[in-house]
Amino acid sequence: LKKDIELVMTELQKNPLNYTQVSVMADYILKNVEFDALRIVYSKFQSVVSFLPTVSTVLSPEVVEREAESGGKLGDLDLYEIEGAETKAEVLQNLTEFQFSCMMYNAVLENATSEQGARMSAMDSSSRNAVDMLDRLTLTYNRTRQASITTELIEIISGASALEG
Repeated sequence: LKKDIELVMTELQKNPLNYTQVSVMADYILKNVEFDALRIVYSKFQSVVSFLPTVSTVLSPEVVEREAESGGKLGDLDLYEIEGAETKAEVLQNLTEFQFSCMMYNAVLENATSEQGARMSAMDSSSRNAVDMLDRLTLTYNRTRQASITTELIEIISGASALEG
């Protein structure tokens, strides 16, 4: 739904993006958008002529923590030992930021690959069409030239037979 879309980024492929640029965008999104789940929609490369619209989801650290505490699919996070001075909330926040930036970078790379595949396919079709057109034009030219030569030969033979007769 349109009301659920908080931010749209287009035209990212004008210049190739690196991970640092994508992580800056991801950081901006995470700091300026309130969310329970972030969804990235992109084209996933299948083959040179095929790509699939794909959605990747990143849950907020709060949702992950709630899921873990309620015994959801994520399992019990308390089973894992956290080294250093970080709390569970800080670790989840860091993991969410890293996961989101990695997913965004993956989406950017998949989109770029899909675009290059589509361009390659389009150029291959254009080249094939140009060769076919050149073949047809050459055939038409040769037929026209041959008809012209045949007409001249008929005129020469007719003139020669008129002189003999």
